[in-house]
Amino acid sequence: MIEFSVVLKRDLERAFDLFTSRISDWWPMGHRPTHDPASVITLAEDGTFRERASDGREIELGRVRRWDRPFALTLDFYLGTGPQQPTEVLVTFEPVPDGTRIVVRHQPLPDSADLWSARVARYQASWPLVLEALRSSSDTD
Repeated sequence: MIEFSVVLKRDLERAFDLFTSRISDWWPMGHRPTHDPASVITLAEDGTFRERASDGREIELGRVRRWDRPFALTLDFYLGTGPQQPTEVLVTFEPVPDGTRIVVRHQPLPDSADLWSARVARYQASWPLVLEALRSSSDTD
């Protein structure tokens, strides 16, 4: 398992909403599988986690397994593995004196355990960039 965190200067509800309903506003362009700067990423309580390119192409990025607003999300994460061998991403939101700490824990599931060692270095490099984009977005909001 790998773990990363960031603190946003906003309350739990606003941090959760930024992470989920406004994910397309802050998710880094360099980490979008469509490579389309006009794409839209959707992360919703109904289980949706996908990217839609401006030409209509859609890529399923994962599935929401648990939506516990404003405290936690659990995702089947397909980036780097695919829907047949997802990894798991648990995102928690914790109040702290300066706002909300968001903690991302990423780990293999039984079906993706064989792929984990080949992918973990990329996940370790990517999550800090993704969370920094979230923090930067939060600071300008």
